[in-house]
Amino acid sequence: MENEEKIVVLKKFASPIDANIVKGALEASGIPAGVIVDSTANAIWMSPARLVVFERDLELANQVLREADEVDTTDDETDDETTEE
Repeated sequence: MENEEKIVVLKKFASPIDANIVKGALEASGIPAGVIVDSTANAIWMSPARLVVFERDLELANQVLREADEVDTTDDETDDETTEE
């Protein structure tokens, strides 16, 4: 059983929808990821979820998350200057 790779939680989310968005970003960067939903309730989309990766990919996955946070921050900034004629 030496070949088994350890899976670790990268981040917890309030919903699987949010977790799957980030999962897509990780997979686009070549990092395999999975989403584990913490509830079997009928309202799955409102249940907490965990985003998991292989332990070997943890550092790179965290880097992708940091870079995505930086992009999100700059996208929210707007230019408040108005042009008067």
